[in-house]
Amino acid sequence: MKYNPILAILGFVFGLGGALFAYAMSGLSADLATNGSITLIASILGLIGIYLFEKDYKLAVVQYVIAGLGVLIGTSLIGILGFLMYLIAGIMAYMERDKSGDRSAKFDQIYFYGDEKEIRNRYPDFPTNTAKNMFLWAIPILTIALIILAGVLGNASFQNDLQNKADSIEITNVTSDLKVEYGYYTGGVQGTLTSQRDIDNVQIKGVWYAQDGSQIDQTYDSNIISNIKANQKYQLNIPYYKESSNNPTKVVIEVYDNFGNKPLYQKTVNFN
Repeated sequence: MKYNPILAILGFVFGLGGALFAYAMSGLSADLATNGSITLIASILGLIGIYLFEKDYKLAVVQYVIAGLGVLIGTSLIGILGFLMYLIAGIMAYMERDKSGDRSAKFDQIYFYGDEKEIRNRYPDFPTNTAKNMFLWAIPILTIALIILAGVLGNASFQNDLQNKADSIEITNVTSDLKVEYGYYTGGVQGTLTSQRDIDNVQIKGVWYAQDGSQIDQTYDSNIISNIKANQKYQLNIPYYKESSNNPTKVVIEVYDNFGNKPLYQKTVNFN
C-alpha cells in the first residue's frame, strides 16, 4: 500500500479548504482573493505528484514540496495543514521509492557481465541508471511558474481594482464650521461624498495637521458610513475637538476600504 497518494489527497483537501476560506474572507481584505488563488492552484497541481510517483519518485517528491510551499505562501497559517500533508507526502514518496514505477529506484548500481547493449535489447524492461522521461521535470518547473503567475496577476488585478475605486470617488461641497469656544475647538469639516461604483466596508477619517506639518489628531466621520452605493450622495462630518493652542492649518480626508492600510482617496482642506 502506498501512503504518499493518500497524504497528497489530504493536502489537496486542506489546501482547498484554505483557499475557500480566503475567498470567503476577501470581503474584509481584497488581497485575500489573490492568496486564495495561489493556494487553489498549488493544491490542484500537487495532485500531479501521484502520477509522477509512478514515473519517478524524485519528481513526486519535488512536486509535493512545491505544492506544499505554494499552499503555505498563499494562505500562511490557514493553509498549514495542507502544507504539512504535502510535505509528509514528499517524505513518504522518498521512503516508498521502492514502490515507484521508476524501477531504477530499486537499484543503487547496476553491473553488466557481457555486452550491455545486447542485454538491453534482449530484456527491454531491464532497469537503467539513466533518468527516464526527463521532459517530466518540466511539470514541477511549470508548477512554480503558474504559482508565481497567479500571484503576479492577482496582485495586478487587485491594484487595478483599487485604482478604479479611487478614480470613482469624489468629495465636493466642502465646508467648515470650526470655531473656538471656552478654549477648545469645536465643529469640523463637512462635505458630500459620491462614488461611481459600489464600495464595501468603507472607513473615512480626517488627519489634522499643524502649521509645521506635524500631525495633531485624527478623527473619524461621525456619520459612520459603512457601504457606499454607486451614484448616491453621502454627507460627511469630520469633527475636531482640541484645545485652542492646537491650531490646525489643514485636514486630509482619507477614504479606506476593506480595512486597508492605504487610503483609496485623499482630499486636502486648507484653513486660513
